[in-house]
Amino acid sequence: MLTTRIEFDGAAGHLTIEKKPGSSTIRIDSIIRNPTQKQQAWKTWELSIASHDDDLFTLAIELHQRTEGGRGTNSMVNDLFRELQRFQD
Repeated sequence: MLTTRIEFDGAAGHLTIEKKPGSSTIRIDSIIRNPTQKQQAWKTWELSIASHDDDLFTLAIELHQRTEGGRGTNSMVNDLFRELQRFQD
């Protein structure tokens, strides 16, 4: 079985991670519900399925902040990081 799309809904925003079958990229869309003047409401990333785990972990930190509105604990970020790893080959 192949995971092709997963969505997260947090206190501050929504996040979608998607990889189309046969694609070599992962697309991530993030929306902040009530952005401040300095925040970008909609943000999209496209990254290679061969991305390094360090890059994915750094991205997981930012994604957690965008969905929950704060940094979060290491275990919260690790949960999101593991979900990102599902889309790697």
